[in-house]
Amino acid sequence: MSSADMLDKQLSRLSQECLRLGVDRWRLALTNGSALVVNARREDGFLLLDAEAGANPTGAQLVPLVETLDRLPATAKFALPGLRSLRVRAEFPLPEERGSPADRIECHLEGMRCSIHRLRELSSREPAGEQSACPKASSPGPAAPGSLPEAIREAGWEFHERDGGGLVADLEVSGRLLQAHIERTDAGARFRVTLFSEDSLEDDVRQALYLYLLQANAALRYVRAFVQRQGEATSAGFEVRVEGEPSPAEAGHALAALSVSGRFCAREMELFKDSAAAGIYRSARGL
Repeated sequence: MSSADMLDKQLSRLSQECLRLGVDRWRLALTNGSALVVNARREDGFLLLDAEAGANPTGAQLVPLVETLDRLPATAKFALPGLRSLRVRAEFPLPEERGSPADRIECHLEGMRCSIHRLRELSSREPAGEQSACPKASSPGPAAPGSLPEAIREAGWEFHERDGGGLVADLEVSGRLLQAHIERTDAGARFRVTLFSEDSLEDDVRQALYLYLLQANAALRYVRAFVQRQGEATSAGFEVRVEGEPSPAEAGHALAALSVSGRFCAREMELFKDSAAAGIYRSARGL
């Protein structure tokens, strides 16, 4: 059986309906209180999942939408391609050597489903209800002590330990030093780079920055934006969340993806510290 046929079999088992549109393209129907249509595509060893989430968010809606990103499961994210409607997406590398990707696929499909329910909760400001609760996907496996550094080392990346735990790896970004901070989570591991930090932001500047992050989510593969607020201070950047223990391939892809986000977004995100530049960006995007 070819790898595409095997993937077709797994997608059919993990969705309520599965229509094969081509060698590496599918349309899936997921249900959990309501229907969700997901387009799936295999490309360059990744499985790319995409679903329509609704109309473009207004400026006021951007804030809760973006600030909930790092609480979404797996690599699920809200994304805004161009000026089109909001999307829910997830991208992840298919296993190359560890056999069946079924656990990973199930984890990310549930992440897509849960993200839609989170979006509906944000829109209605009411709980989505018992019928649409996010079911728990089967875990890809518990994290094994010591295996995270081994996975990073096997992927060919140098790193060092931080005081108090966690790991730091230099990213491949010319002209500036950017570091990924890597730590275990209850569900697996998180790879994160911070590209923006400011003591305070005006509301219109914040909306411009958040709009940019949603559009970056649409352009960048495997990473998703995050925002953290502590008092008046705001920090932002990109992360990769891996459920279960990362394989060397996943660790390598995560650090490579963060490097790409640094190369393409670090300088642009600095511009949002200038309220005039942020205003020009908002106007150009019709916000």
